[in-house]
Amino acid sequence: MGLIDMSACKLRQFSVLLIIILVLATGWASAVRPTSALYDNTGITTTIDATCIGTLLVYHDMEWQQTNKAGGANLANNTLTKDETRAIFTYGENTLAARGTTKYSKEYNMEGSNVSEGRDNLYARHMVNYEANLENSGSMLWDERATITSFGAATDGANVGRCVFASGSSSDGAGFKGTVSAGSAMDVSEVAAVTTVGGRAISESSSVPVNLRYGFDAQGLGTDGNNTLAKGSAEVYMRTDFKVYDNVYNQTVTGGNQTTRITDRQRTVASGLFDLAQTHEFSSTI
Repeated sequence: MGLIDMSACKLRQFSVLLIIILVLATGWASAVRPTSALYDNTGITTTIDATCIGTLLVYHDMEWQQTNKAGGANLANNTLTKDETRAIFTYGENTLAARGTTKYSKEYNMEGSNVSEGRDNLYARHMVNYEANLENSGSMLWDERATITSFGAATDGANVGRCVFASGSSSDGAGFKGTVSAGSAMDVSEVAAVTTVGGRAISESSSVPVNLRYGFDAQGLGTDGNNTLAKGSAEVYMRTDFKVYDNVYNQTVTGGNQTTRITDRQRTVASGLFDLAQTHEFSSTI
């Protein structure tokens, strides 16, 4: 009953595979721009490796806010100074594995430094095996979620954040605001699962896309040769809400003409005996 490796996860009979990539607003530069770091080398790293017969509880709640303006910015409200961009990362996990045998590992990292394309500000990876003691009605409850909120005032620079969807009278960059979130939930008596989260919204270059990725792969432990499916229920979701405004400067990014609006809701639920693999990705590629 060793921990499974994502690269070795293969979909079998009765499996579900869903891969979704959402690309927002192509142009000279993305309408949704990353913020930039004020202070580098600031971060949080966590690793957990646990084996438990009985009850295992893991709780994690994180919120990270960052602005590219050292002066005149107040994260306590949504009033932006000119050319300001902000990013808000949230991450949460609630895991309760009771009356069973659990093998659990976690890698987590959050840093506020500028990253290039291909690197992440937020990263988390889990590998979890759980088998209930059925005589005691054991189960594992799992809930993981990640969110990136990005918003910025319109710019007066022709080469910063310019977007083909901005319909103002000059070549300034568009104002925008939006949130993308993804996660999963499980209520299972047997599972071997791997989840990954990757997110980016802090970079010194406005051409680096804001990005959030989520991967989920759950199957059975294979302890019974006739049943390699997980037992219970699982849900995987992604939600996206973004609005782009014309390039009239607006401090609060609540007014102006909306030139692009994206609302996307996706949810997959499997119940009973299941093998579920799903990935989501949002990217504001240029």
